Amino acid sequence: MNFPIWFIETIQDRLVEVSALIEHESEPRQAFDEERKAFQTLFASMDIVHKPEFEKWEDKLSIKQSVIYERLYLQGLKDGMQLAHSFNTPSVLSE
Repeated sequence: MNFPIWFIETIQDRLVEVSALIEHESEPRQAFDEERKAFQTLFASMDIVHKPEFEKWEDKLSIKQSVIYERLYLQGLKDGMQLAHSFNTPSVLSE
């Protein structure tokens, strides 16, 4: 099934919007703050290849990404349910 271009663009725009909201207004700020601090510590050092800070930052980044993906999934589920509900409820205009 091919979706119209406008529908694909709308879904992509929604994904960008929700990602930004999750990144900047998310409740589990600790995961985001820890990742940012680990990243700053990493680049404060000159030799990042052999430093344990790199591994620590990488771990924190992985946790942050997991939080983002979980939130995106849940928001997508909510959006999908709203969309399905709107298709199933009779429209006042159609009567």
